[in-house]
Amino acid sequence: MTSADIAAASAYWTAAVRARETARPDRLFQDPWASALAGDRGRELLRRKEARDRREDVLLPLRTRWFDDAVAAELTGRTGQLVELGSGLDTRPYRLQLPAGTRAFELDQSSVQQHKEAVLATMPTPLRSVTDVATDLGGDWSRDLVDAGFEPSRPSVWVAEGLLMYLDHGAATRLLRTAARLSAPGSVLILDTLARSARSADRVAGPGAKFLPDDLPSLLATCHWTQREHTTIAGPARAYGRIPDHPRSGEKPADVTYLLVIADLALAEDHDHRR
Repeated sequence: MTSADIAAASAYWTAAVRARETARPDRLFQDPWASALAGDRGRELLRRKEARDRREDVLLPLRTRWFDDAVAAELTGRTGQLVELGSGLDTRPYRLQLPAGTRAFELDQSSVQQHKEAVLATMPTPLRSVTDVATDLGGDWSRDLVDAGFEPSRPSVWVAEGLLMYLDHGAATRLLRTAARLSAPGSVLILDTLARSARSADRVAGPGAKFLPDDLPSLLATCHWTQREHTTIAGPARAYGRIPDHPRSGEKPADVTYLLVIADLALAEDHDHRR
């Protein structure tokens, strides 16, 4: 399978995880569209994945809630744009109460977008300004986004959730630089990624993981973003009272860390150098 195929499949099984979380009495979020979006394909993919891993995926709900909270906090009090890079089958613009005037753009490959549009067309959704953009995030997607109505002059909250690990280093850095180039002052980037220490520079984290920066703050700086805060998954696990019962040993090498990051656009005087 290609990276695009793996990413498309992940959109379905992650929707199945969100559907399962929604059914819990102590759910961390509610996604009433997730079950229909996952469908039988998503549920079967999740069953196979968890059978292979020999554990239930307990971390994805934590990630989803962390991104929800981060997006809501960054959009509070501002009228801007929300850009979901690799949006998959999530429904964040519908699930969250976005400030009035916010316009959301969801970017992903066409097969995922077509399935999502077809399912949501059969279900009631809140009135939101949401534009689906079918594009290749490993290539030059900026024109597709602008042609869809994105305004580079307006501040944006960029979201790259569960995306960067499917891109090679060059494609990932191009994506980060493109987001900066399209951003107005006050824009924010929210992302997750695997990162490794310098001592593990020659090691591979595992199947499918391609983007493994050794020094994420420095790499973000070269892409015109300034890391403001970061946490591992342990942060949301404590914050939401959902500590995993068992460590997820064997999922990745011990010297590879999963990070959740919020970064700000570089200072205004650097703006011209991004063009």
